[in-house]
Amino acid sequence: MTRSSVLCQDQYISQCISNIEDILINLHLLDITLILGYFLLVLMVGIRNTRSDSVTDYMVMGRKLSLPAFVMTLVSTWYGGILGVSEYSTSYGISNWVIFGLPYYLFGIAFSLLVAKRARSLRVNSLPEILVTDYGKTVGRLASLWVLLLASPAPYVLTLGIILNYFLGIPLIASIITGTLFSLIYILQGGFTSVVKTDIIQFYMMFLGFAILLVVLSNSFMNPIELWHALPSSHKSFTGGQSLGYIIVWFFIGSWTLVDPGFHQRVYATATPEVARRGIMFAVLFWFIFDFMTTLTGLYAFSYLPSDSIPSQAFLNLGNAILPIGLQGIFYIGILSTVMSTLDSNTLISGITLGKDILGTFPLFKRFPTNRLIKTGMILVLLVGVVLAIWIPSIIDLWYTFGTIAIPALLLPTLRSIFGKPMPARAVRLNLTLVPASSILWLAFGKADNYNYHFGLEPFYPGLICSILILIIFNHSKKEQTQ
Repeated sequence: MTRSSVLCQDQYISQCISNIEDILINLHLLDITLILGYFLLVLMVGIRNTRSDSVTDYMVMGRKLSLPAFVMTLVSTWYGGILGVSEYSTSYGISNWVIFGLPYYLFGIAFSLLVAKRARSLRVNSLPEILVTDYGKTVGRLASLWVLLLASPAPYVLTLGIILNYFLGIPLIASIITGTLFSLIYILQGGFTSVVKTDIIQFYMMFLGFAILLVVLSNSFMNPIELWHALPSSHKSFTGGQSLGYIIVWFFIGSWTLVDPGFHQRVYATATPEVARRGIMFAVLFWFIFDFMTTLTGLYAFSYLPSDSIPSQAFLNLGNAILPIGLQGIFYIGILSTVMSTLDSNTLISGITLGKDILGTFPLFKRFPTNRLIKTGMILVLLVGVVLAIWIPSIIDLWYTFGTIAIPALLLPTLRSIFGKPMPARAVRLNLTLVPASSILWLAFGKADNYNYHFGLEPFYPGLICSILILIIFNHSKKEQTQ
């Protein structure tokens, strides 16, 4: 899960689908040319000198990822839900930073200090391989199913389609298909190498785009100090009017970082364990900077745009209202970069998970080259993503739900294996079946009662509690057997 709001995007998506012509903006030819030029540049960089038949090169860049490249690819792939950031920062002010920034800094630092070196030293190519080593193929397949949900590219397929429709006026379905095919072309060619090379471009563009917007706003509207004094107290509050329990839930969800397949893939690809450790600390710094920029943009949008504006369109509408010709195109390229960097990364990870970690473990598919299975997996995952994006506009809600279910299932087994203290195999199997089942049931009963969850607990908590209880019970049994 990227560090972005998964709340209220469904409202935006539904409005986009039902009022397509109402939200189209009239871009100048220069801005359209800049956007098309960006697509051409990404395509050229993504396919140039990236072809490789080596499985390790295709999945983790031959473990040669340098410190600067590691930081840029990690940062750029962490903001795919930019429309949700627009929604939350505009509606709730600086609490956007507390809920969708601070938890991820803390877990990112924890990963850097406690996990990064150990994870890199395992010399695996994907997260499920960690569990296969300790528990066997059956457990690896179960874990892969949850990884597949965490890395689903479907939300970003839909988001990219909506943004292309907004910018260029291409029909929504055509935008979804076009964006998907474009991303697939260069990923198929070079795998992770293509992802990293294009992420570097997108890293620069996302920071440049928002920097330009903030400079123009500061000069032509009001500076940040004046803006702060003009804001209502609700937008200056660290809670944004939300309950403490709600905020605590998001701190737990920030643990997604510890089992995020994209995070792990980049750590496995670094040249040395030290690059992984130091790189994450630098990434946290850049996350903080970009969160500051997007939150400040949301505050400007709240103050500048009409009160009846749709918050999740706020960044797009603000750029259209305040930026001159040419700079609009650069800002919108920054918006596109946040989405595309996440889409291509999740597509590759999903292809690895489906092609190598699931299909590749069955005798029927072992005769096929691993890279071919990964490419086939990517195509299948994107086909499913396109179908979901077209027919289920509430896919973001599904994504949030899948994350809430999958994190407790993967968290303890993965961390225990990384630290060289694997759980009993039976405990892991229960963790990958009973734990997500408890979250699913809790979610189902809550939905049936209009989201009034028992004891006020979100579905994440029963799953995590169940996982901890399984660990305690089996550890206690193990002690009794040794006495």
